[in-house]
Amino acid sequence: MLLRLIAIYMLFAGLLISTANAGELQQATFKNGAKLIVEEDHSAPVAMVQIWLKVGGRDEIPGKTGLAHVFEHMMFKGSKKLAAGEYSKRISAMGGNDNAFTSTDYTAYFETVPSARVKEVLKMEAERFANLKLRDEDFQKEIRVIMEERRMRTEDDPNSRMFEELSAASLRLHPYRNPVIGWMQDLQALTIEDVKAFYKKHYVPNNAIVVIVGDVDFEQMKKTVGKTFGKMRARPVPPRFNPVEPEPFGPKRIQVTLPAQLPMLAVTIPVPVWKPGKNDNEAASLALASHILAGGRSARMTREIVDKQRLAFSASAGYDYSAMGIDLWYAYGLLGPKQTTAAFEKALWALLADMANKPVSEKQLAAAKRNITAANVFAQDSLYLRAKEIGHLEVVGIGADNRNQWLAAIRNVSAEDIQKAVARWLKPERSTTGIMMPEVKS
Repeated sequence: MLLRLIAIYMLFAGLLISTANAGELQQATFKNGAKLIVEEDHSAPVAMVQIWLKVGGRDEIPGKTGLAHVFEHMMFKGSKKLAAGEYSKRISAMGGNDNAFTSTDYTAYFETVPSARVKEVLKMEAERFANLKLRDEDFQKEIRVIMEERRMRTEDDPNSRMFEELSAASLRLHPYRNPVIGWMQDLQALTIEDVKAFYKKHYVPNNAIVVIVGDVDFEQMKKTVGKTFGKMRARPVPPRFNPVEPEPFGPKRIQVTLPAQLPMLAVTIPVPVWKPGKNDNEAASLALASHILAGGRSARMTREIVDKQRLAFSASAGYDYSAMGIDLWYAYGLLGPKQTTAAFEKALWALLADMANKPVSEKQLAAAKRNITAANVFAQDSLYLRAKEIGHLEVVGIGADNRNQWLAAIRNVSAEDIQKAVARWLKPERSTTGIMMPEVKS
């Protein structure tokens, strides 16, 4: 046992040494509202540049879902000074790589490049941000690509289709009920004028956060960003749509029949997200409860429902503490030919009731805390993950300055805290249950 503890200590010591060159966050906000956050790390001549926008699926209006993701595609179609595809070609020629992603809460564009080329990258990012060419012929091509992406990832994937239907049924008001890729009927109706209006409304400097992690100098980056993003004309930014989801009146259920091979049962429950200084213990307790339930092969859902009771061949659960305003906690089971949704559902609620009625063991709690801490430490070895954490916390309103407070909150959770959180939030009367049954071939 002592040798194992020494080995764990040496592993963590090595990880901490490998990130010793990482500095504190340095920030600047320009007159037009654009923001810069830099974390210097001089361990290698490489930098991660990420441009975060406070716009995602939640900011779309009814009938126009999918626009945030559509616009992500259009950002690679050229600007006044950059031909279509030229941006990525230049990044590749530097020996770097680039990509982008869209979520419910944000859109982000990122590049890994030699640190000596960061200034050039920032100038190109600002160029396409401010001077994008939006041509209808490009839009028509991309919307077909996106509709095909939706068919492949959602409509032809029964599990994804079921979760999409379940999310829509779970929430009455909150925009998380809509898929980020958009509903197909909305994608079919979008026009280039919708794209232009979205650009004008959301791609403004007041919505932009430039995050740089790597071998750079903050003062130099401040000057460069000040001459690019910082020089753009500010425009009014409306408050983000962040409604308070009404408390569930009672349990809801849906059942869908899809061309799946096997049944699935999933449960969603609206739960609070982390608000630093206000609900640290509650959010951390929900995170630890979810990890104890579904964090790896030794997790309780796998050990008790899958391995012991043989009621599913796979089961999991999840919670995102850093969503914006609310999160849909979820649990699901993928069932085999002789396994029933009723038996799995009964076992799942029995497991949650057990956690609500008595504290988890100190051994389980300590292991969950170690695992969450270890994952956070491992992530520090990745410039991409460090920059992503900074940008994510900023755009959802938590604030990157609070990033270290999350592990402090995790450390302070007791077994009784988890019991209270599960009893308060993860109960049947607050849930929406979705059952997917395979189509019966005639």
